[in-house]
Amino acid sequence: MLRILRRLIHNPIYTVSIAIVLVIIMVTLFPGLFAPYDPYKMNMDSFMNKPTWDHLFGGDQFGRDVFSRSMYGIQKSVIIASSAIALSAMIGTLLGLLSGYIGGWTDLIIMRIMDSFFAFPSLILALFIIALFGSSMTNLIFAIGLVYVPIFARTVRGATLSLKDSLYVKASKALGKKGISIMLTDILPNISSILIVTFTTNVSTALLTEASLGFLGLGIPPPEPTLGGMVGQGTSYLLSAPWIVLFPGLMIAIVVLSLNILGDGLRDVLDPRINR
Repeated sequence: MLRILRRLIHNPIYTVSIAIVLVIIMVTLFPGLFAPYDPYKMNMDSFMNKPTWDHLFGGDQFGRDVFSRSMYGIQKSVIIASSAIALSAMIGTLLGLLSGYIGGWTDLIIMRIMDSFFAFPSLILALFIIALFGSSMTNLIFAIGLVYVPIFARTVRGATLSLKDSLYVKASKALGKKGISIMLTDILPNISSILIVTFTTNVSTALLTEASLGFLGLGIPPPEPTLGGMVGQGTSYLLSAPWIVLFPGLMIAIVVLSLNILGDGLRDVLDPRINR
């Protein structure tokens, strides 16, 4: 881990992205340390006020502090996106291992199911699930996680196909190891770098999906703050109070860009083909 970190910080762009991601993690864990005001408290003295030193991002249409709501919005959005990708990684990794290692009809059935998921745009599929089960944090995590399962399944399947005929896997078979044991102890550790990169890059796209659902009014119901929901609720005041939309949108851009850059950096460090 330290070796990977040392290689990343040699590039100033990756260093900045790591610093921003660490701040995002701190905001996610302890939003109250960064939010100067109660994100739910209405104050008519701050009604649609322009940004000032007291209210860095101004006040919204209900007199709530936009900066404080943005901090809590980052927390909600990051938790939903990371939890959804963790769920999709677990399911997709299991399906990919089974599909690539067993092959045959198992591979055919699993991959055709994954292809059927790819037939629908990810946002449309998530919209359908949310419309079916209702909007809540649990349903958002489930809906977004289900959308990204095929990505992990295909990635892990391809890596498993390239490793299942390797010498150390054949040696494990000769020693009498069972298929599940080989998949979990021999193949899975050797594709961990691929999973780390896939996880990091897809958290950013999952966050965009969550923000899109929030913008359309299918995210966590108000008054809970999410970045996409804040942008969607502030569009009616875009001309009179643009900061209500501008700053939450800027937070989305910063988080997504930082995660994408970090994902590219991890790919450069962990991919053996690039290292060669």
